[in-house]
Amino acid sequence: MAEIMTALVTVAMWIVGAVGVIGIPLFSVGLSASLSGGDSQFPLVRTLVDGVLPGEFVLVIVGLAVIVPGVIYICFQLRHILLTLADGDPFVPENARRLTRIGTAIAAMELIRMATVMVVRAVPSLVGDKLPPISTQFILWISVAALFVLSQVFREGTRLRDEEKMTI
Repeated sequence: MAEIMTALVTVAMWIVGAVGVIGIPLFSVGLSASLSGGDSQFPLVRTLVDGVLPGEFVLVIVGLAVIVPGVIYICFQLRHILLTLADGDPFVPENARRLTRIGTAIAAMELIRMATVMVVRAVPSLVGDKLPPISTQFILWISVAALFVLSQVFREGTRLRDEEKMTI
């Protein structure tokens, strides 16, 4: 089962990377065209820009620039955890650190997203009358807390396993 999950995480990592490689340049061109008043030589860009404010492009570009590497990093950490599970020994000290890193990455991505929304809202020329909402996901913060708790559980599990190995 761990091998299947490792393969799924690897596929997800590649899909997210492809979305970033395609999306960031595409939305950057859209932002450029939007800032220039919608003038573009490409019909696709003109269609992309039509009715979209520059602030919305900024939010998408920053979102992709933060989320894509963040998700790839999280998938990378998950792959290492799954590999230790496949080896039959998930209670290694590094897995506790990996869970902490995953929780920290998720929290950082959400904080950057919230900060970006606040900055975009503060620049009226980017958003006009269409202010993006300032919000956060309560369940996201519960998930971050759960990851930190699981990290402590792994630390304790590792300690207990090491202690048991020393017992005769």
